[in-house]
Amino acid sequence: MSCRIYLVNEKVLEVKNLSKHFGKVKAVDDISFYVKKGEIVGLLGPNGAGKTTTITMLLGITLPTGGKIETFGKDFFKYKKESLARMNYSSAYAKLPWRLKAWESLYVFSQLYGVENPKAKIKSLLEVFDVTQHKDTLMGDLSAGNTTRINLCKAFINDPELVLLDEPTASLDPDVADRVRNFIKKTRENFSTTILITSHNMAEIEELCDRVIFINKGKIVAEDTPEGLAKKIRKSRVKFMMRDGMKRTISYCKKHRLKSQVNERFIVVEVDEKGVAKLLNDLAALEVDYKEISIAKPTLSDYFITEARSEK
Repeated sequence: MSCRIYLVNEKVLEVKNLSKHFGKVKAVDDISFYVKKGEIVGLLGPNGAGKTTTITMLLGITLPTGGKIETFGKDFFKYKKESLARMNYSSAYAKLPWRLKAWESLYVFSQLYGVENPKAKIKSLLEVFDVTQHKDTLMGDLSAGNTTRINLCKAFINDPELVLLDEPTASLDPDVADRVRNFIKKTRENFSTTILITSHNMAEIEELCDRVIFINKGKIVAEDTPEGLAKKIRKSRVKFMMRDGMKRTISYCKKHRLKSQVNERFIVVEVDEKGVAKLLNDLAALEVDYKEISIAKPTLSDYFITEARSEK
């Protein structure tokens, strides 16, 4: 990778008042955000929120109805060719030419990007994503998981400065998904690569992302760190493994309107964080006897579910 000089806090990507309307439908509605050099930012939201439309505009595939996109400090559409040469993209749902072998498809992209020593680069990426054994398979014959891996090889073939990843680990088994996450982290660490990622795997977003932008019905409804968004949910889940007192605990939850879920000897009670101590004291007063207890604090997944449901 060639040596590059960057400004402190350089904004690699900046979106200003971006909109996309399809007739009366506002798929993306006046959103603004930025991603700095070396950041990994998650773009989250339920299906139909406007994430994919936003990404296709960032790639120049879809023209905005209004607003502005800047990449590397320049107007994206005025310097589109220059910007795209420094970017790349992967989606678990994208299809590469189905009649080419996997390595041939990657070789074509390496030529388009002017990659030096393309065969060595392709070999390295095939090994990273554990797909070397399928290099001679036609793209149309690959499984969904292996197609995703080849797409990821394509996304990093030009050592991009800005990568857009749409569901990068969908269809992958846990071991390969872990490889992908580790590669993303090492790439950012070694080259300060800037990454915008969408995913429905909240644990993945918590592991990878510095910030999260939550979009729903075309609008940005929240922006914070994964931890910051999780803290906006006040409910904790208290899990008990019961020895005696299951019926009393269920009755207590009904009386105090606390959500609970029973699974054989276990009961999980949702309660405000500040109410955990009272719950334990009250169950002790009812002489409830439990063998084990665990308290799970709110997660990004809890925030996602709460926000998605609140907007319906």
